[in-house]
Amino acid sequence: MIAVLFVFVGFFVSGCEDHPVYSGFLVDKNLTSLGCIKIVSFDPKITNALKKELRDVEDKNCSYTINGYIHHVDTCNNPQVKSLGADFNGFVRLKVSDKDIPIYRVQSDFKSDEDAALKRVISKLKGELF
Repeated sequence: MIAVLFVFVGFFVSGCEDHPVYSGFLVDKNLTSLGCIKIVSFDPKITNALKKELRDVEDKNCSYTINGYIHHVDTCNNPQVKSLGADFNGFVRLKVSDKDIPIYRVQSDFKSDEDAALKRVISKLKGELF
């Protein structure tokens, strides 16, 4: 019973975080450091931010690639959602692959500041992979 209580409290506390960043290793959970990365993002805003933050490890010949995108939520006409208000306007997602096999993903929602969300996901990625 106590364990169930701690689980519920954990869910409530985690929901109070202002800007959560979700990340996960998709294949090898023991991966500690990449050493290099090849930037292949098609979004110029993401590409420029990654080149700035990962310039020390960027290598065009690296087998690890990173791409990402910024998704903006379209206008919703659902009356229930309109009455409650949207929690976010979109999200930023980065994905790291090894020879086209996804190995890591990180994502953060944003309400109005996608630049801050991009900084959050890059910071999380750097902390976990480099």
